[in-house]
Amino acid sequence: MSFLSASAHKFHGPKGVGFVYIHQENILPPFIHGGAQERNMRAGTENITGIAGLATALEIAVRDMDVKQRHIHTLRQQLKDGLERHFEDIRFNGNQDRHYLNHILSVSFPDTPKADLLVMNLDISGISASSGSACSSGVEEDSHVLQAIGHDPRRKTIRFSFSHMNSVEEVDYLLQKLEKLTPTKV
Repeated sequence: MSFLSASAHKFHGPKGVGFVYIHQENILPPFIHGGAQERNMRAGTENITGIAGLATALEIAVRDMDVKQRHIHTLRQQLKDGLERHFEDIRFNGNQDRHYLNHILSVSFPDTPKADLLVMNLDISGISASSGSACSSGVEEDSHVLQAIGHDPRRKTIRFSFSHMNSVEEVDYLLQKLEKLTPTKV
């Protein structure tokens, strides 16, 4: 492995802190010149509190990882099954057979008068979801990722993310709210 980087907030740690691994065969110029910290790669004082928070969050994330992953998969599958069972013309972006991120479900909703307001209405209901792909959050047109997989730009894509902290009841609540916002099967 040549490089590895992570942001603590991706595993429920503090925002603004992360880590990077750079294999010794890779020679990079310093990021910030000045001091000899971080093997002359970055000058400045380390955020010790943030680093400690990152370490603790990583320990917690790794602990019972298999149990947490099974729970997340159950939630994802519950939402996917509920959407397929109750809603018209629902499509899922990306591979749904084996090669997918367990904690993400990217859903393509049909073009309806209410489709453009789905994310906003979910937000008003206390549900956090994102439109498009992670790399284009907040952008109303399809990202290059969605374009590359042949996504129909008239459809509304919403990305649902799951954590071990989510519950079955939250997925049920989401499905109930969606029933009021998008066409259901008759």
